[in-house]
Order: sequence, then structure tokens, then C-alpha cells
Amino acid sequence: MQTVGTIRNARTHGPDGREQVIAIEIEDGRIAAITPQDDATDPRGNVLDANGGWLSPGFVDAHVHHVMSGLALQQLDLTGVGSRADFEARIAAEHARLPADAWLLADGWLEADWEGELPEKSWLAAAGDRPVACWKRDHHAVLVNDPILQMLGARDLASPPGGEIVRDRDGSPTGLMLEAAAWELVIPRIPTPPVQVRRDAALAAGRALAAYGVVAVGAMEYADEVLEVLDPIRDDMAVRIMVTMLDRELPIDEPLARLQAMRSDERLALIGCKAFLDGTFGSRTAAMLEPWSDGPEHNLGLLVELAERGEVNAWIERVVDANLSPSMHAIGDRAARLALDAADHAEQHAADRGLAPPWVRIEHCQAVHPDDVPRFASRVASMQPLHILDDGRVAHDRLGADRMPRFFPFKPLQDAGALLAFGSDWPIAEPDVMAGIRAAVHGCDLNGRPVLDDRTIDVETALKAWTHDARRALRMPPVTPAAGDQADLVLLDRCPLNATYDGELPRVLATVMDGRITYDALNMDTKA
Repeated sequence: MQTVGTIRNARTHGPDGREQVIAIEIEDGRIAAITPQDDATDPRGNVLDANGGWLSPGFVDAHVHHVMSGLALQQLDLTGVGSRADFEARIAAEHARLPADAWLLADGWLEADWEGELPEKSWLAAAGDRPVACWKRDHHAVLVNDPILQMLGARDLASPPGGEIVRDRDGSPTGLMLEAAAWELVIPRIPTPPVQVRRDAALAAGRALAAYGVVAVGAMEYADEVLEVLDPIRDDMAVRIMVTMLDRELPIDEPLARLQAMRSDERLALIGCKAFLDGTFGSRTAAMLEPWSDGPEHNLGLLVELAERGEVNAWIERVVDANLSPSMHAIGDRAARLALDAADHAEQHAADRGLAPPWVRIEHCQAVHPDDVPRFASRVASMQPLHILDDGRVAHDRLGADRMPRFFPFKPLQDAGALLAFGSDWPIAEPDVMAGIRAAVHGCDLNGRPVLDDRTIDVETALKAWTHDARRALRMPPVTPAAGDQADLVLLDRCPLNATYDGELPRVLATVMDGRITYDALNMDTKA
């Protein structure tokens, strides 16, 4: 990654709102000066000629699973599979490609893509005796074959709390494992790749993010992955990584202490801890106040892990005591209410201890009861607009017309004073910022059908949620850009505020993080 001393011929809006062409001087990873191009002095260091590219603060993805995303780049991608035959053909081709002793790992399938039934283990028959685990797109369900079911003894095994081993009418496992059944039973069986493989995957993930103009991420990671994988390569990463610890089984003291002992800086820092409260929309495991309108009668979804055991308040007290940001996965409206109750408890706990008010982040917020919207004031609604594409296709059937106003309430949350911080949840969705802005602005599902009505937001708000407000959510210093700011910048082929997001989207030309070129689409003129 080449270090840049000067960026010239970049377009932006001046103080009077008019378009201007500027030069930017960068020193030690920070913006030293910004001047009109006509007034620029001799450039310093390596020069990046923007050739009229539009300058913006670099994008920040507030919610990714960084190491997992890198590994997913190496696995079979089942995104877009449109039929059982296509699914089986891809499994057969991957089986033929892999060494004999390797597991077959895949992700990205979604039954809505073929408008059919849920897959079951017979779909994996082409892999023979090879262990196969195929993650649903939301990563809250996994399809496994008989070799894995036999390892687990699943025929006689009870479903764990907060999860389900799906069975057929005869009581035999179908191969589909939901929530805790996937996390607690299947994941521990999957061989962990060597550490160098994981480091290479993390570096590849950073490069992929940079291609979308991303300069920093809020990464949901386990302590071991941070310390073994990310810490040793922090200076080689193409993005800054603000870590939220995923280890959440009480007590969390041991993994938390190890992460707190790590050096936190502008490249890699521990900022918070995360808890899962419920499942997902696509699997009907998100916890709801009223039953799902389709599917089994009286299905309210699932509370999982700490929430299922009633331990959320004990967990959040420990996070507050550590002066970290509590982050809670809450997709259903019941889970959102539980997260807000926990946030109230955290604030009272901090006040009782004489601590600073906690910076609470509620992740996803895909269904929020209108009574709870005002409670988001001064709290972070960390949302992923691209989830509208898939979940919007089934939202009306699963919520019913009366509850559709609860679905992705961007505008109501903004009006209530919530801080909107946008991300992708990669690898669940691609970290495509421009596509994410389009989803938030137009509110359409994958078929182009509008599903958000008056809950959409304007382009300026969406762009802010991917830049200034995402940085604020992750406790990062702002980039406006101005002298003294971190040199985290993106060059686009046009002004993102003036685009309609109806047709061709603004395109990333170059990304600069910490004064280093992390992505260059056009091999721009860079010289000393």
C-alpha cells in the first residue's frame, strides 16, 4: 500500500456550497492542509492525481464479521441458487474440487431464492461421506449432512435452549439446525483453519472492503481471533478495525481481560462487547411481541443465550464497568424492547456507580414497536439497509399489514433522535455502501417492490450514516475532511449527494486509509 503525500485535482463542495477543485496535503496519516488547486504549492511526497474524482470522507461499515468474511471468500458461495437442482450441482462440483480429507463449507443459500421448501440433508448427497455444513445467508441456521449428524448423535439429542434440531414427521433430523443448535453443536465440530490461513483471509477481507470505499469497520470478533489473527497484522490491514468482543458467556472476565491487555490504537482497538438476544427474520427466530403471521401457530420466535437465561442485565453491568459500549443483536420487536430495557438498566447502573453514561448500540432493529421508537433517543440504531432486499420479500407475509410500519423504521428512529449507523453485517450481505444507500433511500426489496413507505430517508442522511455517524457510533474521531483529520478518504466518479440511486450507482475510484492507497480502480497517476 503506497503512502500518499498529496492528492490533487479532487472535486468537492466549498464553504459556499459551490463545487471546487482542491489539493490535499497529507503528513503522518493525517490531513495537513486543504487548499484550492489553483493555490496549491509544490506537492509533497507521492502524488495521487484524482483527475476530477469526487472527494468524500471514507466509508465506515459499522457491523461486519471480519475474519468470518475473509474465510467466506474461500468457501462455496450459494448466493442466488435458484433451485434444488442448482444447489445439488454446486455441492457436487465443490466436492469434486476439494481434497479428500477436507470439510465442504458453504454459505449464502436462502429458500426465498427458489420460492420453495427448506432444504434438507438429501440435498447434500453428492458429497458422500464428506462432512458438509451449508450456512443460510443469515448465519443463524445451517444445513448439515449425515456424517455431521452422526458425529453429534443428533438422532437422540434434544434441541438446546434457544435452538432447534429440525425434525421430520418421524422425528428424524432433517439436517437443518437453527440458532443455538448451529452455534453450540455444529460450530465446535468444524475444524479451525491454521492461523496463517485466517490472517491471509483477514487481509483479503480488508482489500475487499477497500474496493467499496470502506476505511474502517466495527468488527464483531471473538477474543482469540483478535489476538491470534488481527493483532499481528494490524499494520498491514487495509481498514481500521474497531472490535466488539463476541465472547459472551458469563463470566466474560477472562477473554475481556486478554483483550483489554492488548494495545488499542487507531488501527485496532477494543470498543465494546456484544450479546445476542434473538434470531433472525428469515428463519422466523427473531423474538416478536405477537406471533409471526405465517408459519406455525403461536410462533413468537426465540430468545437466545443470555436473553433466554435472563442474564442480559448481569452481562451489561460487566460491560459498563469496563467502560465499553454494550452492543445487542435485536431483530424482532420483542428483542428490541428487551434491549431498550437493558439499556435503561445499564444507564441506571452507571449512574449508581458514578460512571459515564454507556454508549449503547442496538444492532439490526428490523422490527420496532411504535411505543419503543422514542426510547431510541441518544442511542445507536446500528442497521443494515441491504437486509431489506431479502427480508422485504417475506415481510408482509410474516408481519401482516398492521405490523409493516414496524419494519426497518429508519425515518421514525431518526426523528426520535437515534443515531443511525449503517453497516452490512458482511458476510450476511455484501459491504456495498452505494447499494446500501439505495436500499435506505428507496426501500425496495430484491424484486424492486417498495416495502418501507414513508420510513425511508434521504441521501444525505444515508451517506452520513455510512460516514460521520458510523464513526461516532464506533467512538472514532470525525473526518469532515479538514486539516488534522485522519486521512481516511474515498474518491468517487460523481457527487454521491446528487445521484438518484435509480440506475448506475456512484463508483469508487480510489480509497485512502491513514494516508495509504488501499484501492485504486483506474491506476491513477501517482508519482513522487
